[in-house]
Amino acid sequence: MNLADVRVVLRPRALGEILDLAALWCFAVDRGLYARLAAIVLLPSLGLCAAARWLGEWSWSEVWILAIVLGTVTQGVFTIATSRALFAAEVPVREVLRGFAARLPAYLVALVITRGLLALSALTVVLLPVAWARVAFVHEACLLEGASPIAATERAWALGRARGLEISVLVGGLGLAIGASIVAAELLGHGVVEFVLQLGRPFGDLVHEDGSLYALLGLQAAIPYVAVARFLGYVDERTRGDGWDIQLRFMALAAERRRGP
Repeated sequence: MNLADVRVVLRPRALGEILDLAALWCFAVDRGLYARLAAIVLLPSLGLCAAARWLGEWSWSEVWILAIVLGTVTQGVFTIATSRALFAAEVPVREVLRGFAARLPAYLVALVITRGLLALSALTVVLLPVAWARVAFVHEACLLEGASPIAATERAWALGRARGLEISVLVGGLGLAIGASIVAAELLGHGVVEFVLQLGRPFGDLVHEDGSLYALLGLQAAIPYVAVARFLGYVDERTRGDGWDIQLRFMALAAERRRGP
C-alpha cells in the first residue's frame, strides 16, 4: 500500500464527514464500479430472497433473516472494491471478485465468530452496542489485512477499544441509513406500482405483512453505502492510530526537499 497514491485527504474526520464522503464516493466518484458489482452480487441476492418468499413460501421473518445474512456477506465485495478504489481511479471488477473469493472462507468463519459474540452480548442488552463497536471492523481486518478469522476478530476488537463510543455512533448511523433506505424504497415502490400503474400491492406490504419486495430492494441498495462508510471509518481509525496523515506530510516534505528550492 502506497499512501502517496491515496485519492482522498487522510486526516481525522468527524462522523458527519465520514457519512457525507461515503455518499459522495458511492453516488459520484465510483458509482460505475459499485453499479456493476451490485448487478453481479446484489441482484442475485434479491432474486434469491424473492424466490424464497413467493416460490418457497417462506415467512417474512425467514426471508429477512436470509436477506440480512446475504447482505452481511456481500458487504465484503464492496469493502474490497473501496479499498482498491482508494488508491486507483480504475478498478477492474474481476480483480475485486477474485480478491473476495480468495478471502471468502476465512471471511465467513470470522463473521460466524463475531455474530456469535453479538448473540451472546444480546443476552444482556446493555452490552450489545459495546460488542458491536468492538467487532465492527472485522470485515476490513479479515479482507484487507489478511488476518485469520480469530486474528481478525482480535484485530477488530483492538481497533474498537480506543474509540468505542464513536464507533458505536457510526454503527448506529449506518443502521439509520439502512432503515431510511428501506422506508424510501417501500414508499417509492408502492407509489409507482399501486398509484401510477394501478396494480395494487402484489409484492407485499412492509406495514401490514412485515415485508415487501420494495423493502428488500431498499436493504440491498443500502449495502454499498454501509460498506463504504464503515471502510472510511476504518481508515479514520488507522489514520488516528498509525499516523497516516503524519506519514504523508513527511513524504511531501521529503519530496519537496528533493526538488530543491
